[in-house]
Amino acid sequence: MGRVAPDRLSPTAIGDLLAAGPVVLDGGLSTALEERGHDLSTSLWSARLVRDAPDEVRAAQAGFVEAGARVLITASYQMSYSGYEAAGLTAAQCDADLLATVRIAREAAGDRALVAASVGPYGAARADGSEYTGYPEVPRGALRDFHARRLEHLVAAGPDLLAVETLPELREAEVVASLVDEIAPGMPYWLSFSATTGGRLTGGAPFAEAAASARGSCLAVGVNCTAPALVDELLEGASAPVPFVVYPNSGARYDPAGKTWADAGTPVFTADTVRGWVERGAALVGGCCGTSAAGVAAVAAALRR
Repeated sequence: MGRVAPDRLSPTAIGDLLAAGPVVLDGGLSTALEERGHDLSTSLWSARLVRDAPDEVRAAQAGFVEAGARVLITASYQMSYSGYEAAGLTAAQCDADLLATVRIAREAAGDRALVAASVGPYGAARADGSEYTGYPEVPRGALRDFHARRLEHLVAAGPDLLAVETLPELREAEVVASLVDEIAPGMPYWLSFSATTGGRLTGGAPFAEAAASARGSCLAVGVNCTAPALVDELLEGASAPVPFVVYPNSGARYDPAGKTWADAGTPVFTADTVRGWVERGAALVGGCCGTSAAGVAAVAAALRR
């Protein structure tokens, strides 16, 4: 495996945004697509629409830009070679779709937002909610094999940065960080974990340990797809060598069998809540599942005041 030299490596772009103040991320792409009438209950989730309805993915992401997002996260979260094989698709089709996610997001972003390629966790390929429980039995070698080829294609597509997200396991973050160092040294990325009560990752490790692990070109570390009510405790109990990234879900309960959320939760965070996260060190703030363009607009409004 060699280094990838993409057309677009821009560590200063996200750095310039961060230097100007807290950065607004997008919301839950699946939520925006469901609002547009799409059924995402298949094992490929929103990735299916990259193949079947790319214009809809582009329109949903453009809605986040209109709401004030300065970073769009690609639709590659659920894309994996094992997942595509299980769905009757080929590795070459997965490669093509990984590249397409960056192109689609770039078209939606225009010159108003950056593009972060989503590097979803190993658990996402299982399509059983494993990213919210962990998988301590999976060896590092298997995690490396899962991420390596996909990461090479995402980097080659030329995103501005990587969103390594919804990780339940600290060792998975370590594996991906090592791969980024090998494949694209200097590529900016953030590490974002799924967390639960007691200041811990859903896989069991202390969030404080995960926060302290940031190194190299990691520009932020934090949590996503985590109940918003837990964020204050998590940030207060940790310190990191980089700023925090925070994009919680709405707090609704996830049904992995039906690939749906059981209730609405809190799709719009209050201004005081958003500002509180920033006061605790968050420099990138958005929403995950359950957060639509309206929720992103609320985050943007809170950060403008």
